[in-house]
Amino acid sequence: MTLQEYKSDVTSIFRRNTYRGFADWRQCGNLEYELINYLDKAAKTLIKANRDKDLFDLVGVSYVKWANTDKDDSNGETQSFVGTAFELWDQIYDRKRPEMPHEKMFAWFMKKMDGSLIDYMEEFILEYVMAHFQEAEIQKEKLNFLNQRIARREAEAVEKSWRRYEAQRCREYVLQIYGEQRRPIDEIREYAKSLTSDSAKERLARIELDYGNRDECITIYIELVNKEDGSPFNKSKYNRVLKNLYKDFGMQEQYEGQVEKLLYIDVGKDDIFEEFKTLVPAEEWEQKRDRLFDDLEQKKRYPLSWYSSEKCYDRLMTGVEQSSIFMLEHYEGDLCQRYPDRCLAMLVSHVESSVLRATQRKQYRDLADCLKWMHRYPGGKETARRLAENYREAYPRKRALLDELTGI
Repeated sequence: MTLQEYKSDVTSIFRRNTYRGFADWRQCGNLEYELINYLDKAAKTLIKANRDKDLFDLVGVSYVKWANTDKDDSNGETQSFVGTAFELWDQIYDRKRPEMPHEKMFAWFMKKMDGSLIDYMEEFILEYVMAHFQEAEIQKEKLNFLNQRIARREAEAVEKSWRRYEAQRCREYVLQIYGEQRRPIDEIREYAKSLTSDSAKERLARIELDYGNRDECITIYIELVNKEDGSPFNKSKYNRVLKNLYKDFGMQEQYEGQVEKLLYIDVGKDDIFEEFKTLVPAEEWEQKRDRLFDDLEQKKRYPLSWYSSEKCYDRLMTGVEQSSIFMLEHYEGDLCQRYPDRCLAMLVSHVESSVLRATQRKQYRDLADCLKWMHRYPGGKETARRLAENYREAYPRKRALLDELTGI
């Protein structure tokens, strides 16, 4: 097939999955599926034939068409398509074929960052460019582009304040390039003083580490961890990085302390629990484990998966009781034979509270399913029948409820 035939097929895919230039959420899913599969198949053929330039052009045409198509991509179709484009570009980038050298790739990307694409699609290209092209001359061009972009975004921020965020992001890329160019660390640190975001500090930390400055790297991550600890949101991102740094640097005491800290941050995360387990001598394990579980339970936190893996079934049953019947369903295999009365009591409590709130057919159906669920337990069938009869008497005008209770 010629390149033009490939491009025509891509155009047909877009035409099939749009109506008057718009792809609704159904069409967009199919558009993504068809386009990704077509590009993957085309890539295998073109790469095998050493037609790297044709593949690059085909992906580029598809990228521009995607950017210029109005669509409902609320299910993440754009991220999926862009991920595929990145993977195919990487194949071409890594092969370094003479007909498609890095300089040609870079030139195409630069032309597409002229404002002709919708902003987020342009930002994806910027992200790709900054993660690639380490050649000295291209690095100079990247810096020139970034400095011009920073100046434009700062000027635009007078009326559009959100443009300042884009300028900040470009400054972070400048910091990244300074590190890649191996500029003096004092110059890099001086530039970083104007960058206050966590992501900028993390970039500086990675540069320090790349320069062999272990203590400076750790100091930055400790600062990030202290800020993270004071946040009401995710507290594990930088704590986990710091843990791994301590481990890599052989700082055993700090490493073990960080693992124990994460047990209280990532409650229920199996990886950190298993890591903790490797640090405790076998003869001390049960005592240390129970002390951890007791402490968490005082804080009303119940790591159900940890209980299950350790066969701490009484703790598991208590934790499930503090949770919901959805957790009972998940762990029922561990609990139904050991605690049938407590499991049945959970179902009764759930049904009794649910019937007071139920107003729709689906809610009545869920309630009836829960009553049928009770049949698995000793005395459950009689309990379900009694409750169903109570509801028939209490709600004689709820016909949908009565329909769902038929046969119970």
